[in-house]
Amino acid sequence: MKLYVINPTSSCCALVRVVAELTGQTLETVIVSEEMRKSADFKAKNIFDQFPLLETDQGCLSESTAICGYLANLAGSHLGTSPFERSQVDQWVSFSNTALTPAATLVNRGIFGTGEITQAQWNEAAKDLKAHAKTLNTALQGKKFLVGAEATIADVILANTLMTGLQTVLDAGFRKAMKNVEEWATATLSLPAYKKVCGNVQLCAKPLKPLVTIEKKEEKKVVAPAPKKEEKVEKKKDNVESLPPSPFNVYDFKTFYINHKDKKGEGVDEWYKMLDWEGWSFWFLHYEKYTGEGEKLHVTNNLMNGFLTRAEHTSKYTFGRHCVLGEEPNLEIMGCWLMRGQELPDGLVKEHPQFEYYKSRKMDPRNNKADDTLVREFFAAKEGETINGMLAQTLRYHK
Repeated sequence: MKLYVINPTSSCCALVRVVAELTGQTLETVIVSEEMRKSADFKAKNIFDQFPLLETDQGCLSESTAICGYLANLAGSHLGTSPFERSQVDQWVSFSNTALTPAATLVNRGIFGTGEITQAQWNEAAKDLKAHAKTLNTALQGKKFLVGAEATIADVILANTLMTGLQTVLDAGFRKAMKNVEEWATATLSLPAYKKVCGNVQLCAKPLKPLVTIEKKEEKKVVAPAPKKEEKVEKKKDNVESLPPSPFNVYDFKTFYINHKDKKGEGVDEWYKMLDWEGWSFWFLHYEKYTGEGEKLHVTNNLMNGFLTRAEHTSKYTFGRHCVLGEEPNLEIMGCWLMRGQELPDGLVKEHPQFEYYKSRKMDPRNNKADDTLVREFFAAKEGETINGMLAQTLRYHK
């Protein structure tokens, strides 16, 4: 059998080659030139002018999912083991063609800049893609593969459609709540047939930003009005900038506390006396790990240090101690922070790319003994001591 392609590295071509490997079929790949494509003989073969095109002894087939179905039928495998399972395979292939593919195509267009797409259009496509991933996550509850105990062409087709999204948009934070999808994708993309064609597929840790088209606003010609006083447009303030002045000088306090000999006792006692409790608040932060994180100390240290680096712009209104606690392979990243105001600052919530992966809790150390203990342990402990019942491995001040 011959597989005619324009681009041998396209996802559709890769999909057919994976299924051919999976079902034990041998294909000869032919790259079609523009001259061949326009020839009368080839046009007679490829009536839809679509690629890839499979040439068999019985005739030609286009559409990658139809070709995959033919190869599986030819081998008598990977289609389910009963009429119901075979219909389920058809159902998921249809879902891929009608729901996943349109959303994934638009998302990929924005990521790779292969066509014009506005930010609003891309956002809607990404939203649809994530909604479809959630549908998959529900369907995969308690399962390794979509249909039956073994992989079918449904798994391969859907994983192929989602693969680029998993590498660029469906990041580690999103996948934390989509464990079924993550485990299924990992299992499917790790099949020997997949690895032979596509190599090792790495899922993204952070999402990429799209290359979107900036919509041009139509300029209207108007008669110039009479000169008038220039109006100042005030920049919208974030929630910290909008707060009334506080008598607590955090810069002076940081110097006082860092140099205090008794940080755990008198240092914190003085802190409580000096603090403007209406204008500042304590917060406990706990990073939500995903599978594979927290196993190695040096990797976890890098993760914590990256978070602190991206939080440097908030140092004028925050003061914290961030720590790696516990022991390998169950390390945790936790922190205790003093922050301006009674709400989390926009500088972290809206501007820090990793903050969404943290659980946060407002503390009340004046009235809650456990919170008071946490403040003293976090801000005063040395490496090797205990914080929150765990071994303090790495400690960093954010100041």
